[in-house]
Amino acid sequence: MKKIYLLYVVVILLLHAKYVSGEKLIFTQQPLNDISTYLPDDRFRDSTEVERLNKSIEPILTEETLPNEVGEWDLRFIFDYFKNDEVINAALPQVQLFFGIFENLGGEISLPLNYSKVDKVEYGLGSISTSVKWLLINQSHTIPAVVFGLEVGFPTNSLSEETEERAFELSPYIAFLKDFGQLCVQGNIARSTEFPVSGGEKNYRTDFNIAFSYPIFGEKVDVLAELSSSWLTMERNELFVSPGIKYNLNDEDCIALAVPLRLNNRRSNFRIIFQYQLEL
Repeated sequence: MKKIYLLYVVVILLLHAKYVSGEKLIFTQQPLNDISTYLPDDRFRDSTEVERLNKSIEPILTEETLPNEVGEWDLRFIFDYFKNDEVINAALPQVQLFFGIFENLGGEISLPLNYSKVDKVEYGLGSISTSVKWLLINQSHTIPAVVFGLEVGFPTNSLSEETEERAFELSPYIAFLKDFGQLCVQGNIARSTEFPVSGGEKNYRTDFNIAFSYPIFGEKVDVLAELSSSWLTMERNELFVSPGIKYNLNDEDCIALAVPLRLNNRRSNFRIIFQYQLEL
């Protein structure tokens, strides 16, 4: 009996030496140094896997969550037209530049040219803004990517005070992004404070945005649905639902179209947004 046990131990040791201690495992045929196969901890994922998880389909109305990488420059032109029974407001166009600063830290500069028609027609420079966004948490299979951002607006608008009050604006926000298969969900919540140049009372606004995007036709086309809310007071708030579509010209350049519909206003209004984005 002891000889049988001894033979059994020898066989186990031989099998261990051949199939476990060797370069490959008999069952998985995976290299032993690929420990992420056996330990599904995000710390063991390589940069390629993290980059794949942090993919993003840029929304139209919602601020995109992820910062640009270092050396990545994107230029976007936005044509935003709004009309109701009383006024016409439009950005013709708004120019945005996105760029990477450091790893996980990106920046943005926005320069709008505004058109307004109330009692008279006006066209000129709007309020220039700049922002930074910092990727705090990479997306994994279980948690979303989390980003902290800060946007600063400057009172550079050349339109009359009756059309647009001149003010500095400070808007910190928290954003998130999570992929569920091919469905990408991202959004943000921001708290904005306006400091009028005239020295009047500060104004506060809370913004909430969420966007759902899904690629179709071999990822050549993306369909989007976005929900945007802006709260000044309980009586002064806006709620938009925005269906949209994006056509990818190539891996980096695209055109997009959205038609935001205001849900909490009985007055007749119409809004349409067109975007063109290219990589520099």
